[in-house]
Amino acid sequence: MEEVSFLTQTLSILLLLVICSFTFILSKKINFPYTVLLVLIWLLLVPIVHIPFFWFLDDFRLTPDVLFFVFLPVLLFEASYNINYRQLVINWKSITSLAIFWLLISAWIIALLLFLLFPFVWFEIPFLVCLLFWILISATDPVAVLSIFKSLWAPRRLTIIFEWESLFNDGTAVALFFVILWVIMEGWVITWSTVWYWVWSFLSMVIWGILFWGFTWVLFSKTIWYIKNNEEVEIVLTMLLAHITFIFAELITHHFHFLPISWVISTVIASIIIWNYGRYKITPRVEIHMQKFWEFFAFVSNSVVFILMWLILASIDINFKDFILPVIITISVVMLARIISIYIPIWFINTFKLEEKIPHSWMVLLSWWSLRWALALMMVLLIPWVWDPGFEKIVAFQEMVGWSYDFSIKDFLLVLTIWSIMFTLFVKAPTTPKIMRYLNVDKLHSLEEFEYEEWRILASLKILQKLNLSHKKAYLTNIEYWELKSKYTEKLKDAVSKMKDLLKKNWEHDSRTLIRRAISLHALWIEKQHLKELFFYNEIDEKNFKYILRKIEKQIERLETSHVQLRSISKIKNDYDVFCRALVAIYKTQSTDLDSYIRNRTRVIITRKVIKELRELSEIDFGFDNSIFIEVIELYASFNKQADEKRISIFKSHKATINSIESRLVNKSLLKLEEKTIKELHNKEIITPKLYIKFMEEIEKEMFSDVKKLS
Repeated sequence: MEEVSFLTQTLSILLLLVICSFTFILSKKINFPYTVLLVLIWLLLVPIVHIPFFWFLDDFRLTPDVLFFVFLPVLLFEASYNINYRQLVINWKSITSLAIFWLLISAWIIALLLFLLFPFVWFEIPFLVCLLFWILISATDPVAVLSIFKSLWAPRRLTIIFEWESLFNDGTAVALFFVILWVIMEGWVITWSTVWYWVWSFLSMVIWGILFWGFTWVLFSKTIWYIKNNEEVEIVLTMLLAHITFIFAELITHHFHFLPISWVISTVIASIIIWNYGRYKITPRVEIHMQKFWEFFAFVSNSVVFILMWLILASIDINFKDFILPVIITISVVMLARIISIYIPIWFINTFKLEEKIPHSWMVLLSWWSLRWALALMMVLLIPWVWDPGFEKIVAFQEMVGWSYDFSIKDFLLVLTIWSIMFTLFVKAPTTPKIMRYLNVDKLHSLEEFEYEEWRILASLKILQKLNLSHKKAYLTNIEYWELKSKYTEKLKDAVSKMKDLLKKNWEHDSRTLIRRAISLHALWIEKQHLKELFFYNEIDEKNFKYILRKIEKQIERLETSHVQLRSISKIKNDYDVFCRALVAIYKTQSTDLDSYIRNRTRVIITRKVIKELRELSEIDFGFDNSIFIEVIELYASFNKQADEKRISIFKSHKATINSIESRLVNKSLLKLEEKTIKELHNKEIITPKLYIKFMEEIEKEMFSDVKKLS
């Protein structure tokens, strides 16, 4: 046996990353699920590891500590980083019933079924072990599911329900797993006091987990304030926040047993709050880099954990063939459990109209698709093994229940988990896209079809404009120009023709309303884009930026859910959600006349931008009556007039103070113009990269010099 060293461990992890990278590229080329392909690669690696030349491949070993305290925070944080908190508020009844209540109920039902059925295949398994298995196998992998949902244009609400259900499902499963594992290690039998202890421990984990993120959030907010405009440090801080939340929650639970905290729930909630309410404390230009960083970090973590886990499993001395009958029973029961935990709560919600109706096709998908792997395997590996602390308690439990098999409880659970994962990877993963197409779940609704053709028209027009410009500058020959122009002119005609057909098809459903919704959505996206730009250049402070942004997002949600657009800004309520109300109560933020001035000034600017862009769009032939553009433009003209009148009124009452504010804001606008000019000069190679960096540093320093005073 060759000696394991730091060098061979490093070589092992690097080579595995190379393998994962090329596997990912191959999965994209052949349109095959990445995780499934990794399993096939693992089947090749198992014999390769035994070749002398590749003996070092499995030198890098994953321990439970590395899995939980290095990789799991990354996977949890990234999975919940882009989740819209408002969608939880809208769909909270279906999400909580699926992820918490019915998970708890189905856990007992399925554990009982396994306990009763295993003896028929000559396996006498204690009830607590059956319950432990169902809890760990109920943890799903939202990342893999959502990648398929998004690639197949799954409805937004379906994606949101599954996303939130998966995350809370994982938090619930992990919290319960540790409660039940602790009970097993203490050798308890099930009594009413045991049940009450479980309930109390679980609720305590969830409640303290929710409260604990408040501490980490305050810490993050205060820290980010003093390091603002240091992009690299801000990105690193989010990584530290994910791990600090996770590790501190575990340390508190370990040292203060009366304060159990779910580190999974704490990390997930911290991530959600940062994305929804903390990302605006981060320097605006960091947002794109932050997204890419977490996508990359999660890809590496997912890949390394997945491939190394399977290499570890290859070394287990178990004959998997002996478990065929228990595995068949287990997979059947797990599928039944998923059906029970989906159909019953959704039927109840639909019957009593507690939320917007969830279609039957969605219920089929939610029941069928529940990929399991990383978290379930991690939890199994956390069960103490030889030389691990607590292993003697597992042995004592086995003796107490009369465990007489050659394999341990951990080995038994590991085999069932592996086979369940293999079933979801090789059966559920490949069939889900086909089921989605069969059920027409991936079909675009009328508004999406309209937007699709609208953007095809806009894209073709942009390309034709670019072609004309390139031809004038002699970048293209006449032959190339006419070939490309003919191609994109045909694309434009095809898009306009399909737009007309679409409107004709939807005429009976009031196509004019459909067009108005689409144009109104377009206008709101323009508002949002220019509002973010003003915030980026510090022309509006964070508090007032969020105030206006919430109103815009509220309107977008209304239009996307088929509600009509409101006709007056004054009719839009200050729609704070629960978290926003809490922040207002804590910081006692009150609107002043200066706040009102900034908001109305901002509205004047962004509504003017909307009017300008809509007028340009109204000159394009989209295949429908462009008078609808005029209606929306007139609506925004009234918004602009209202905001300008309020701005002028406040200005007359506070001339001296507002003059100084306007002077500062005009300076911001000039700095913005200066920045664009410097970028243009750099792109044309008129100034050197060294001078470009110097100019940009000076502009940025002046741009954000007063940012703390304003917020």
